[in-house]
This record gives sequence, C-alpha cells and structure tokens, in this order.
Amino acid sequence: MFNHAMGPEGDEMDEVIVRVLRTVACRARLRLLSHLLGTREATPSQLAQALGMSLDLVSAHLARLTGAGLITRRRSGLRCFCIARSPYRDTAFSSQVLAWLRETLSAPSRAGQRPSGASATREAPTARLLEAHATVFHAVTAFTNLRRLQILRRLADGEPAAGAALVRELRMSGAALCRHMRKLARRGYIRSTSRKGKRLYQLSRDGATPSHARLLTIVAAHGPERELHT
Repeated sequence: MFNHAMGPEGDEMDEVIVRVLRTVACRARLRLLSHLLGTREATPSQLAQALGMSLDLVSAHLARLTGAGLITRRRSGLRCFCIARSPYRDTAFSSQVLAWLRETLSAPSRAGQRPSGASATREAPTARLLEAHATVFHAVTAFTNLRRLQILRRLADGEPAAGAALVRELRMSGAALCRHMRKLARRGYIRSTSRKGKRLYQLSRDGATPSHARLLTIVAAHGPERELHT
C-alpha cells in the first residue's frame, strides 16, 4: 500500500504531503475551502464578507492555499477570483486532496442529511458542516509530521513490527514513537498488540471512518516514483 522508500526522493514527496495537509489543518482555511468548493469562484473581498473575516486574514490564508496547490487564481481586470482547483493534473497530490475534501464535506451526516449546496457554505457553519470539518481535521493531522509518515512507510508491508525494532530503525526515542503511535491509532491507521511481552504495531487500512481510509489511500499512493508536483 505505502511505498517503502526512505531516500531523498521519498523524503521530498513526504515533505510535499506534510506541507499540503498542514495547510488544510486549519479551521479558518477549511471554512475558506468549504465556501469555494460550494461556489464557482469568489474574490477575496467576497470571501471576507461571506465568512466574517478580515480581508488581510483572508488574503494570508489564500496565499497559503495557493502555495499548496489547493486553489487557482484568475484575474479579470482589477479583480482576482479564487477557485478551488489545483493548477496541476488530476493525479497530483493536491488535486486528489481537493477531490477528497469535496467528497468528505458533501457527505451525508449521521442523520442522513445532505447540505443544501452552495448556500450551506455561505451561511454560518451548520452542525453537519462542523462535523465534516472535524472529520477532515482529525484525518489530515495524522500526516502533518514527517516522523509519522516514516512510521507508516516502514509498516507498509502489513507485517507486525516490534516497538523496540522501530525505535532502532527510525532512530527516534521510545517516548516519541509511543506518542506518534497513539495519534495514528486514534485515527484508525495503526493496530497494536502485545505478544510475549513485546508491543507490536501493524498498519491498518480501515481508518476511523471511510473518509480516513480514503485519505490514507491517497497518501500511500504518492511515493518517490511519482512526480513531485503538489
């Protein structure tokens, strides 16, 4: 599932993954993306007015989103329009993350209700949208640390690995390994068992929710052999 390369190319792609998902892991930027995913395009001023943010703050967040390949800007005269679309091809990591966000943010709530389209993002966040934001935030924060990506790539073969062996191979402290494993386990990406007094860890493809599982699949597919477009 995961590409098990730890060389310079693998490290570089992992840095792209961390950068893009750290950009998503922000409540304010999630609100901006939700709004843009629910409308064709919008200017920074329109976004600031719709979301009740200052124009300076909106502009700063849009710069981060643009740098991560999560929005495209279009100029028309003196106006600049923002679109929730990656400038890269559909197979690029940022394009696939945007598709995942669209799917996750428009998924039915536990009550089986769907948002009312663009109007749901223009109004104050609904309970369903807040729930969807929480799911996105919970899932992406598994991949905002290079060490956690190294752990997942090491466990790519699906075989259980002893904690002591992982500490040696990944050159991290036992405390750091346990901290990262707890975070991954809460998101359904790691299973841990005890055998003959040893703590064993194994990759899980299930995820805490179907959205978690889908994001894991996207991250796993982007390894060192892929082109390093965001």
